Amino acid sequence: MLGTEQGAPAEVMAAETAGQAESDSAPAGGLIRFRWQLAAAGAIFAISGACILSVAYAADIGRAFHVLNGLILMAVLLMAYALASVSHRAHAQQEERRRAHAVIDSLELQDTAMRDDLTQLFNRLYFLKRLGQELDRARGLQTPLAIMMLDVDQLDAINEDYGHTAGDVALAKLGKVILKCTRTTDIPARLGDDEFGVIMPDTDRRGAFVVATRVRQTLAVTPVYEKDGHSLKLTVSLGVSGFPWDGECVDDLVQKADACMYVVKAARHAGTDAPDRAPSESSLTG
Repeated sequence: MLGTEQGAPAEVMAAETAGQAESDSAPAGGLIRFRWQLAAAGAIFAISGACILSVAYAADIGRAFHVLNGLILMAVLLMAYALASVSHRAHAQQEERRRAHAVIDSLELQDTAMRDDLTQLFNRLYFLKRLGQELDRARGLQTPLAIMMLDVDQLDAINEDYGHTAGDVALAKLGKVILKCTRTTDIPARLGDDEFGVIMPDTDRRGAFVVATRVRQTLAVTPVYEKDGHSLKLTVSLGVSGFPWDGECVDDLVQKADACMYVVKAARHAGTDAPDRAPSESSLTG
């Protein structure tokens, strides 16, 4: 079943790790405070014992002095042991938090490296890497795999008429539409300036056509830029391909989807396909 939300695994992992680190920090902070309380108590105890011993020695108490001396020494040793134990636990907690924060930083760096700055979709490098991985998985399990390629119609004209800021806003909005129309298991990416792609695991030819139609229909009713009472809507040319019906390697799938997409775009330029009309299933799937 197709969903309407898109998640990022690295962000989820980072959020979970951050939550764990925060939950660990409370007991660790308590242990550190307890350690310092023990240290203060030990210091007070040692000073008090020294004063008592001095008085006992001055009064020439004798045997009682040695008994008291032994008791005080035992108490100091017990206090030192407790302090060392608590310090070790506190240090272990601090080390856990340090490692957790290191994991979070690493995940954030990885996520940033595989994201497009404007749309926050994945980038081309990550798209191709994941496509190879998903294709290997599909081959091994003998399950279908589909990809969809999208190209924005007349982005240059939008930039010229409305400015590059409007073009950027429109592309960012398109990214949100793609996320809305795909599942959490799909991998959407911005492949170039005005070109996007989506990897759809466990999706056959019909399922890919459903997603493509949903994207076109959603864009038809979704303004991507509004200013001074004017609203701008995008149209896109779409092409899909998949395993095993269109090929068994990454290059075959990408080339087939690109070819279908450019057939639609050429037809649109020739005036044989109206911009507001969803492409036929044959034009999408080849």
